[in-house]
Parts: sequence; C-alpha cells; structure tokens
Amino acid sequence: MSLGEIEQQTKGWEKPLRPLKSSTLSNAFTGKTLISQEFLVGLLTLFEAPESVRRLWLHAQARIKDAEHGTTVHRVISVNRFDTASPRDLGIHSAIITPDTTDELPAYIERDFDFRLRAALTNEGPTRGCFVILVGGSSTGKTRSLYEAIHEVAPNWHLVQPAETEELLELKDHPPSQTVFWLDELQRYLGSRPPLSLECVRALTRKPNIVVGTLWPDQYDARVIPRQSNTGTDEADDVRRLLRSAIVISVEEDLTPDELERAHGLAERDTRIRIALRTRDAGLTQVLAGGPALVLRWEQAPDPYAKAMITAAADAHRLGVQSPLSESLLAGATFGYLRNALRVTPPDVWLAEALPHATRPLHGNVSALSPVDGGRPGTLAGYTIADYLAQHLRRHRRVECVPHEAWRALVAGLDRSADLRRIADSAAARLRYAYTEQALERLVDEFGDGAAAIELTHLLIRQDRFQQAVMVLRRRLEVEPRDRAAGRRLARVQELWQRVEEIRPAAHAGDPAARERLTEILADGGVCDDLRTRAKTGDALAAEELVERLVDRGRLRELRQRADGGHLYAAEALADLYVAWGDVDLLQARARAGDPAAELRLSKVHEEGVRTAGAESEAADLRAAAGGDPEAARRLCALLFELRDRAGLRAELEAGTYGAADRLIALYTAEETVPAEQLANLRAFGLTADGAPITPTPSP
Repeated sequence: MSLGEIEQQTKGWEKPLRPLKSSTLSNAFTGKTLISQEFLVGLLTLFEAPESVRRLWLHAQARIKDAEHGTTVHRVISVNRFDTASPRDLGIHSAIITPDTTDELPAYIERDFDFRLRAALTNEGPTRGCFVILVGGSSTGKTRSLYEAIHEVAPNWHLVQPAETEELLELKDHPPSQTVFWLDELQRYLGSRPPLSLECVRALTRKPNIVVGTLWPDQYDARVIPRQSNTGTDEADDVRRLLRSAIVISVEEDLTPDELERAHGLAERDTRIRIALRTRDAGLTQVLAGGPALVLRWEQAPDPYAKAMITAAADAHRLGVQSPLSESLLAGATFGYLRNALRVTPPDVWLAEALPHATRPLHGNVSALSPVDGGRPGTLAGYTIADYLAQHLRRHRRVECVPHEAWRALVAGLDRSADLRRIADSAAARLRYAYTEQALERLVDEFGDGAAAIELTHLLIRQDRFQQAVMVLRRRLEVEPRDRAAGRRLARVQELWQRVEEIRPAAHAGDPAARERLTEILADGGVCDDLRTRAKTGDALAAEELVERLVDRGRLRELRQRADGGHLYAAEALADLYVAWGDVDLLQARARAGDPAAELRLSKVHEEGVRTAGAESEAADLRAAAGGDPEAARRLCALLFELRDRAGLRAELEAGTYGAADRLIALYTAEETVPAEQLANLRAFGLTADGAPITPTPSP
C-alpha cells in the first residue's frame, strides 16, 4: 500500500485504534520520529498480522522505547481485544467432539453463580477495577464461566496473559486501563519468585481493570489459612492478604439441580452435553473435558512406555511442578517407572512410540499430555498433563514413592526457580534430603536465592557438615554482600561449629551426656541447648518453650525428669500426652505419686472417657483435606501421633503431608523403639527414593 492508501483505509478508525495519517507515516518510515506503540498497533491491525508476529514487533518496540529512556524494563503489551482470543489460548479445556460437532465449545450451561460473578466484575464503578477468583476442582467449569462472563461485561477490553509474574509487577507503577488480566491457574503467579503481590493487584485495580484468576481448593486453602508455627514468611503473609482481598466465588464439583435442568434443556440440541449427562462415572463438566477417557487411556495403555511417561508427568505435578516438562526431562524421569526388561531399549526408540500415544487426542482434542509452545512460533517448551488426569492420579498415587530417576531428572532438568523451590519442599517433606540438597544448591548457585542458602545450611548442619555450610554462606555474601540474613546466619553457624568442636572429644570418648548433647545440637541447630541454658538462669518463658519442643520432639524421658523435678508446665504437658495416648495406667501412677496435673486429668478421663473409635473417622476427614490445607495437615499428624499410628504417619510422610516427618520421628523417639543412632541418621540424612533409611558413609 502507498501512504495515501494506508491513510484512506484507516480513516474511519475509532479508539482504541487511531487513523494513520500520511505525514505521520512518512516521519516514522524515514526515521524522523520514533515509531509509537499506537502507530505500530495500527499497522499490525491493518495488515492482519498473526498474534505471534504482533508480540515480537511490540516487544521490539518496547525495547527501543526503554533504551531511549535509559531503562531495560520489558512491559507487558497487549493489543488483542478479549473477544478476539481463542478459548484454547485462555486455558479452557478442549471438549469431547461428536460427528455433528460444529463449534469449538459445547453450549454454555448457565451456572447458579453467574449473576454473582457478573456483579463482581462490574460493581466497582467506571473508575475502579476488581479482583475476582473462581475456586474449584479440575474441569469444573471455572475458566469457561469466567470466559462467558467477561465476554458479556467487557468483550472489547484489552487482554493481558502474562507468562511470568514479573511482567505484572513491572506494570504496577504505570498500569493500563480497560484491560483484562487473565491469570488462569493463579498458583503459577503466587508460587513464583517473587510472587504476585497485593500492592501490584491494588495498583492494577485502581484503574478500570479486571484481574481474574482460577485456583483449585487445596491451592487456595494452603495459601489463605495461616500456619500455626512461626515459619511463615512476609511473602506468604502478603499472598494471604492478597487472596483475602479478592472476591472469591466457589465452583462446586457437581452441578446443582437447577444447573442440571438447564443442561437437560441444552442436551436437545448439543450432543456432547447429552453424552455427558449419560455418563455416571464423572461429573458433566469433567466428562465434557474428556476426563473418563483420559483415565482409561492411562489405565489401559497398550504402550508401557506411554503409561510410564504419563505416570512420571503426574508425579511431577504431584510434587509441585507447574511448568511444561521437556522431552529430555520426561525421558529421564520415565526411566524410573519401567520394568528392568523395558529399560534396555534406548529412549529415542520408545519415545517415538510413547509420545504419540500420550499426546493423541481423545474425543477430538483432549489428550493425556499436551505440547506447550516455547513462546515463539514452531518451538516446543515441553508437555503438561491434563488437569483431570493429574487430579485422578494424585489421589490414586498419593502415597506411592517417586523413583530416584524421576527425582534426579526433575532436580537437574527444571529451569524455573519456583518449580525447584517446590521440588525442594516436596523432597524435604518426604525426608528425601539428597534431592532437597541438590535443588537448594541450584537455587543458590543459578538463581541467587538467599533464602535457599540459609535453608541449605540447616540441612548441612544436621549432617555435621559445618565447613560446607560456611562455604555456602560465604559464596552467598560474595555475590550479595548486603544480605544481612546470610551474614547473621554465618555468625550463628560459626558459633555452633565452635560449640560442637568443644563437645566432640568427650562424645567420641564415650561420654553419653556429651554424645546426646552433640546429637541434639546437630538436630535442631542448638535451639533446645540454648533454651536449656536460659531456663537454668530462671527464664520461665524459655523453660516453657523448651517443654513444648520436648513434646514436639517426643523427648519423654527429659519431659518426665522435668515434671519430677517440680516443673508444673512439664507435668501438665506430660499428663496431656498420656491422656491423648489413652495411657490411663501411667496417668494413675503419676496421680498416686502426688502429681496434681495427673490427678486433674485423671478425673476428666473418668468423666469423659478416653478417645473412642471416632478418631478414625476424624482422621479420614482430615486426610481428605490435608493435601492443600496446612492446618488440616497439622491436626491430622497430631491425631496420628496421639493414636500412635506409625503406619498412618509413614503413609502421610510418603504423601508429603506437612509435619508428618516430624511427628513420625517424634513417635519413634517417644516409644524408644528405634535405636538412637538410627533416629539421628534418619533425622539428618533421611530416606532413599524407595523409602529405605540412608546410612552415611564414615568420613575418612
């Protein structure tokens, strides 16, 4: 086109586009003026450039503009209207198809919460925005409902789908307006480093913008319910406040009677809904997303390599991995799920058959594993598992061990710090400290994570590796000299090291008291040792905190000694533990010896009785919620400890339930059924991938 033709073609354009005049075009093309974003948007729209091409041009323009202003900030830029985005790109599950299917999506079944959702999206007025989260399980229709609601209330607004949280954080100082920020799978932004902040969302919604996201219930509960311990971080507190600031709409797993009635009405003209209504093994929305067929594809996989690959992807998801798994990572992880006879075949041979099976669409476009692009046309970032199948296998494989090859592939192959952080946490919860250490080392060395450096030193000290702990912190301070937390930690590690070296000769000479003190300092970083010292000086608060830690650690012998020595708080804690365990005989013995705390609790036991079989039902309810609810996880592990259910705690350990590892070791300690040396090794070195205790190799 000539300049005049371009001007003529764009003459009638209205906002957000603007007409392109010949003089402006001439100045831009000859380099007299810097090409503006509006100008570039106009050209790209006029020539119908594909979205992938638009993104490249606009990012280039942003880099030039930033360079002109002496900054390297890369801003999120979107020229798409919401109603031009495809449902698939927005994260709506591909649906089953039938021979008479003509539309990409089945007919929308109006939900009971639709009115409330639309009101939430529009009730802030013309000058302010809103933050709305839909909370529900996989394939329950969350994303589809958001899609339909925004199509109704703001179809012509701009759309931003950030790939990383940083893109949003860069916008908070200069937010756009009339923009939909689409944060499907919100946990990706909450679990990143740094996470999405309350300040950022507030800045975005001070203008007429819509910020929307979706979350599974366990992901929401895990972040919005405060932990009972003092291990929370400022970031976690901010995320909690952020979620509580949102308008939260719950999406039930099953349709209500009214919704089902509307579905039956639509079934007369939509075969897919009719098929879903006839399927009894899953909910309607799950069937529409091909859920049952996906499960069958895994259960009855004709290719053992494909089944192993799907299982590996599901376990990665169970451990917290949210980014796509590369082909090489998948191949390495899959190796651990193969029988010995199948391991002989080279990966490039079986991959050629397994990948097509795992990615083959069912009922049209639904597949167990889906390829994900790398942000540029023709690139492959990796594969993600279907949500419904991931949830099914999470329940099915809840307490299954993850093989060594899968841990190794994930720790070495993941390239996002948020995923590595979740792998480190998952490994630690399961006492797989070898993989925790490797993940933390990568976070420190490759991502400059100061918190990971401090966490790594805690693990190294438990293993009596003070020199390595000091080296980790010194390397951190070389990179970031202003890291005060690392500086304080270094001083503490050196002080502990000196204390340990003073005790070590006596411990090696066979002094049982010195050996026990040395083991304890290594186990908790000297916390109980410090509290004991302060308690001897008359510090009542330190004495009470020491008792609480002795209970948590299962140190009944010292707890009894303190109770016998006249410490009331210790006597009460010991009596409470006997009541929880149903040890009436021990309680009676202490009562006869004149212990008032035991006498009081014994009278209550006579009045109320000991714990009944109802505890099993309580444990089942807590177990159902423990996966995403830290408070339920804490209560479950405490209950299993009180029931002295070693098998139950071991199962929760394998499930990665928060606190199960500490409670299991505390139970072993309290019952004195495991030798002290084995317990010390378990606490310090943990378990192998298949669950066997690790025996450390003696230092030369």
